[in-house]
Amino acid sequence: MTSLDVRYKGESGMRQAGGGQALAFAPNLARPPVFFDGELLHPLRFREAMSALHDVVVGDLKAKKKDRSAWLAWKDQQAREEAQIRTAVLDRARVEEARKISNEPPPKNLKGDFQKMHRLYWDARVRWANELSRNDPALFRALVPCDPVVTVAPDVVFFECFAKDESAYGCLTVDRNAFGGESASGLGTTNVDYSLALYEHFQTLRTYRSTRLLVDPTGFEVQNQGGAGYREEKIDLPPSWLRGFGQLQAAMALPATRVELSVDAVYSLLAYMKRHREKGGPRSVRFQLAPGKVPTMILDPWGVEIRSHGAPYDGAMVGEVKLWGRRRLMSLARLLPITDRFEVLLFGSGLPSIWIAHMGEMRFVLGLSGWTANDWTRGSNLDTFFGDFQAPAGTADALARYLEVTRLAKVTELERQVSLPRRQVLAGLHELAKRGQLVYDHASELYRWRPLMPVALSETLLGPENPELEAARKMVSDGAVKLERDEALGGGRRLFAAHVGGTGCEGIVDLDGAFRGAKCSCSFFFRNRLRAGPCRHLLALRMHATKSAVAAPSPVAHVTTAPSKGMLVHLAENVVASMQTEADRRGETLHAMAAQAWRIAREHVRKAPNLDALASKGASSPYAPYAPYRGGAKVAQLLALPADVEGEIQREAARLDVTVSRVVEAAWLVASDVMRLTSSLLS
Repeated sequence: MTSLDVRYKGESGMRQAGGGQALAFAPNLARPPVFFDGELLHPLRFREAMSALHDVVVGDLKAKKKDRSAWLAWKDQQAREEAQIRTAVLDRARVEEARKISNEPPPKNLKGDFQKMHRLYWDARVRWANELSRNDPALFRALVPCDPVVTVAPDVVFFECFAKDESAYGCLTVDRNAFGGESASGLGTTNVDYSLALYEHFQTLRTYRSTRLLVDPTGFEVQNQGGAGYREEKIDLPPSWLRGFGQLQAAMALPATRVELSVDAVYSLLAYMKRHREKGGPRSVRFQLAPGKVPTMILDPWGVEIRSHGAPYDGAMVGEVKLWGRRRLMSLARLLPITDRFEVLLFGSGLPSIWIAHMGEMRFVLGLSGWTANDWTRGSNLDTFFGDFQAPAGTADALARYLEVTRLAKVTELERQVSLPRRQVLAGLHELAKRGQLVYDHASELYRWRPLMPVALSETLLGPENPELEAARKMVSDGAVKLERDEALGGGRRLFAAHVGGTGCEGIVDLDGAFRGAKCSCSFFFRNRLRAGPCRHLLALRMHATKSAVAAPSPVAHVTTAPSKGMLVHLAENVVASMQTEADRRGETLHAMAAQAWRIAREHVRKAPNLDALASKGASSPYAPYAPYRGGAKVAQLLALPADVEGEIQREAARLDVTVSRVVEAAWLVASDVMRLTSSLLS
């Protein structure tokens, strides 16, 4: 257990302020000062979003045993009379026994007996907490606080919480432009006092009266402890709660398939589940995905098909993904009237999923573990997905110092800051996530500094490293990996096969370093497949096969062909002119022509040891025209390329140690010559 010191002055609640009201949060005075004061421009939207966050906090959908407390109470009453008769005799016997053993050494099984009694105590405490939460929720919240974490950032204010059963995570992000008349703000992260009374105050928010959101700074002015309204508490946080926050951020940085759902599709999903109760399995939601078609959800066991009426799915993955623990999605019900669209990040069948509700200037993120009975720390083993990425010593600390100052940064900015390839930067960010010091913002695609605790979480607090990952590292260091096959597949994927410590295994690894399919003959893989992360043999295979990789993927690999926000390049004037001429002739945009050129030329570029080799293959070679364009004036162009194309160009630039502009020029000059030979390659 880890103790969290909290000190509050007063309680969070609604106050009268000028001609309106103020929703005041009491911050934790034991942490550095964090404060904020701004008027809510859309109080109803904030009310519904905070209510959804409350539903996540109190959520506990794990299977519960039948409540037999009343019958057991009657049974205890009947036995009490008999117990009273035995009490005196037992007391005398215990005193006599204690006198006999007072001079003897401690028994050999003292530790085991202590652990047994300790387990009895905690089982009784859990039963007490469950009974209290059912029969007196107000008292339960007063005795067992689960205060949310609030972060004031330069561009947003966001609230985070963990579910009672530790299987769901909620985050409400509010842009700073959603507030009017900001008077003060102090950047940082703190806990705020939370109670059922505050939840009731949320329900009083209305549009016809102004409401200010106030993370109250006056508490930090208290100089003496013990003043009016001052209280100090110690909250015991289990290691699973702390590790869960870190594991969650690890999940949010995994390669994911991004699916957009219309609001009516999510409404149909929730409405059907509310009106029907399954009597048997399977209890899954199946996503059926095909590029160019709208996503389809199928509710088992009824076989009900729900089609999205939004944007078609434009990812590369084709197939089906199954999710369990679907009733946790009911937390999204209050958001339906105010949501513009939903996004879902799918990591694979039986793996966690991230649901994002876009509500104008607000975003609500609901992270769900693989299934309800599996929290973030036990069954997912998210450390194993990228735990073998290694960073030089001090990388995480250097990233932490930079993020602590800037508060937010994209991964490309962090690469430049520490001058390391992306794979090693991601390893450092993964370590910071496990320490509870940062959060990944999917909407903005950047990392935010968010220290969960006043100090970084150590491995002592979080527990030992995953045994599969630890065993994999040992097998690699012992030379137990015998690679037998390394075959390039389409889309940048590679097939590896090996014998690891006498066990045969094989796996398909994509550009992100993630397994897209795998086989192993060990018992761990037989029981879990990839749902609990790769086994030690697959991890060792990936470590051995990819240890010489130059770069790794972006934090969330959108396995799609959606355009990126743009890649700035500086191209020779004649290259731009010829590219634009060809685009006009074919009725294409310059961006589409650049993407098509790369797809034609990428294999030629990949085979070249350097760009100079493209111009040294003779006048008859399609690469010869590259030489005259290496000088001359340059023109800046912002190319909106598909994400996979942009990623491939950046990786080739890193391999060749040149700028992306030179790679784009080379690709165009190779492709333009091929286009002149046959136009069929453009299809």
